[in-house]
Amino acid sequence: MIISIVILALLIVVGQFLFMLKKDRTYFHSPPYDDYQKDSSVMVVYYSRTGNTEALARAIAREYRATILKLTEDKYTRDFKGWRTAVKDARAKVESVEIEPDEYDLSQYSLIFLGSPIWLFRPAPPLWSFVENNDLTDKRVVLFNTFNSRFKPEEIEQFKRQVERKGGTFTNHFYIRRGRILLQMNGKRLLNNAKLLAKRIKEEVKNP
Repeated sequence: MIISIVILALLIVVGQFLFMLKKDRTYFHSPPYDDYQKDSSVMVVYYSRTGNTEALARAIAREYRATILKLTEDKYTRDFKGWRTAVKDARAKVESVEIEPDEYDLSQYSLIFLGSPIWLFRPAPPLWSFVENNDLTDKRVVLFNTFNSRFKPEEIEQFKRQVERKGGTFTNHFYIRRGRILLQMNGKRLLNNAKLLAKRIKEEVKNP
């Protein structure tokens, strides 16, 4: 009886892990953002490994008709190796990785949204790298995240200090918690929540 329970528990754990890996390899494609405005004073910068943070980034960009910039990092591939590397870097609190683009002319922007998934309770490494590589002087900065479980306030506070060290003013933090494994919200609900949150952000964060 005890052996049967142990085997069942192991099967459940393995099943959940395999389900997570399958989800982790699947890119969630949100509706493309087509309102690119070169003369906008709002910039949305984001890193998204599997497309969830991208959905929120695009929703925010639509609300502000903002310029949008996607960061890429080739080593975080959507396979087991990429997942393992992401976990390893997150655990080590890596803040410097090879992103593209690593620098961007932010001179025309007064309000900058920075977004990424939360990995092991903190923003993903590519976002830290962007902050480190760019001048945020006189910029209002808003952080946004998507994640499965939770973030740690002290990690967000550290990110805030990094923004301030680069000259920016950390204004707000917004996020969508997607839930874990079988209880995770589906794509339709994610898009709806992203749209609703983007509208709330627009109400709370005014662009002069």
